[in-house]
Amino acid sequence: MNRPLRENLEVYTNREGAWIRCTKCSRVLCPAGENWRNRCVRKLLPPAKGGPLMKDLAGHFLLEQLYCPGCTALLNTELVEEMKHGEEGRPK
Repeated sequence: MNRPLRENLEVYTNREGAWIRCTKCSRVLCPAGENWRNRCVRKLLPPAKGGPLMKDLAGHFLLEQLYCPGCTALLNTELVEEMKHGEEGRPK
């Protein structure tokens, strides 16, 4: 049984349990209880890529896009705080 989680993602259930997977290529990202975002390909873009009204956010925020590692389907886009001093990872 499958149930939608969000656009391009679903919760897929089989005999082994429940999994989050891409609806475009069926790539399993993780068990349903884990954070699927940690298993995605991540791309950071300047906010102006979201449109001209976003340019004022430059230097403070970035657009984070998350893609399926199997087929590169876009799974999520959101604004995140820009990390300073070469910090790695996503803000908590």
